[in-house]
Amino acid sequence: MKKYFISTCMVLLLVSYYSCTKDATKIPVPPDCTGISAQGNTYNLHIKGILDGYCSTPTCHDAASAQFGIDLSSYSASVNAFQFRNVICSVKQNGCMPMPQGGRPLADSLITAMECWAENKYPQ
Repeated sequence: MKKYFISTCMVLLLVSYYSCTKDATKIPVPPDCTGISAQGNTYNLHIKGILDGYCSTPTCHDAASAQFGIDLSSYSASVNAFQFRNVICSVKQNGCMPMPQGGRPLADSLITAMECWAENKYPQ
C-alpha cells in the first residue's frame, strides 16, 4: 500500500511539473488592424516617426550605429529588419531581446501600428 501511494505521488508530481512548463510553440496571432487605415499607416506617414522617435536614434538603430546589425533609419533598411530580424517580437517583448533596451515598452497602439504596417506588406 505504501509503495502504491509513493508511486502515485511521484507520477502526479511529474505530470504536474511537465504540464506547467512553458510552451515553446506559440502560434502567432495576427494583429487587430480594425480602425487602422492601410493608406494612413505607411512608412512615410506614420511608421518612420515611431522608428525615429524610439529606435533609430544615435547609439541604437540609426545607420551609423546599427546595434546588433539592425538599421531602422530608412524605408528599405526597416523593411529588411522587420522581415528578417524579428523587430516585432523585440518591441512586443515577447521572448526576444526586449526593445527599447533600458527603456519603457512602447505603447500598445504603436506596436499595433507597426504590426499592421507589416501585415499590409510595408506600404511606403
